[in-house]
Amino acid sequence: MPTITQKGQVTIPKQFRENLNIQEGDNLVFELKDGMLILRKKERKSILSLGGIAKDRRVGTGSEREYTKKIVSGKIAKEGLKNG
Repeated sequence: MPTITQKGQVTIPKQFRENLNIQEGDNLVFELKDGMLILRKKERKSILSLGGIAKDRRVGTGSEREYTKKIVSGKIAKEGLKNG
């Protein structure tokens, strides 16, 4: 049975991590319901799920895509590329 550490951390037993496919770096959501703590894995959304949301929309003088490219390019030019 897991115990809580001094820092409030707890190890999720292997069987539950495997069942929920929880891996290092995943985000988890905690909810309180009827006096119980519910833990679930927060699903990651692919950037591809955003495809088409700005289609045919106009901002400023160009399309959303052109506007975004302009803003990003300007930020890179101003701040420079930072090597990780």
